[in-house]
Amino acid sequence: MSFDLNLIRRFEAVYRLRSFSRAAKELGMTHSAITKSIRTLEESWNVRLFDRTTRSVLPTEAGQRLAVTAADLLAYGQNIKASVQSLDQKLTIICGPAIIDTFMHGALVLFRQVHPEVQVHIESMPPALASEQLIQRRAQLMLFHPKAVEGLSNRKLLNIQTLGSEPYLAVFRPGHPVEQSDQSLEAMLAFDWAVAGFDTSYQSGLPPKQLELYQRFGFPKYRVLNQSVCIEMASRTDLLTVLPATAARPHLATGQLKAMPFPDGARFAMSAVTLANNQPSGAVSDFLAALGQSWTPNALP
Repeated sequence: MSFDLNLIRRFEAVYRLRSFSRAAKELGMTHSAITKSIRTLEESWNVRLFDRTTRSVLPTEAGQRLAVTAADLLAYGQNIKASVQSLDQKLTIICGPAIIDTFMHGALVLFRQVHPEVQVHIESMPPALASEQLIQRRAQLMLFHPKAVEGLSNRKLLNIQTLGSEPYLAVFRPGHPVEQSDQSLEAMLAFDWAVAGFDTSYQSGLPPKQLELYQRFGFPKYRVLNQSVCIEMASRTDLLTVLPATAARPHLATGQLKAMPFPDGARFAMSAVTLANNQPSGAVSDFLAALGQSWTPNALP
């Protein structure tokens, strides 16, 4: 059975207007051309869609059934067309919360200078859900810690590029008792923590010994998908939080918070994830270039 949206569009016009002549005029066609279109549709589907007389055009039962779904079919076709035409006019990015709070500001400013016409949507969700959005082409780019990406079951369908890394810092209010500890991982985990992220995908990429310690101490006590909230909690209470060095720097400069290296040399890293075997759009490439300009992790101590 052939399927041609142009024929469906012509059928819908005849059905709605109950006239071949009026449908032809609306669509800018000749009467004979639209008559031929309806005949082609009827012959290819082996049905009669209209009963024609010299004075009226009435849909048959088959025509009535087609009319029920014709509008939806045409709308679906328009949505696909709009999606294809606007491939570089809308950029949907899914990130971890720390990445949104810390690294998006500068990248968006630079990206807007190059692409002021592009709509940018930035969302946060667990990496497993984000990868499904990418595969279904509802997003063009994921930005997550490499450990969060390693555990994805569909990673063979993804192209993963590590962009860089920098130290993680344990951050806390001035005078916090953690300063008097031996600053080992076990000693620091004895305190309560608020962390942005730390989902199951990230945990699955940790060394078994480290993961066992986290589980034993119930780390983190507060998992809040907003880095700003974690920073506020660390500044007002005895909770600690962990931040990329870039995120911690402005708060350390004001004296609002203090920091020490997170034990075991843990580092924040960022991977860009796109569909495998799929050339990233110009908008994606330019956004990654803007991110690279605004973030220079290798310059950090």
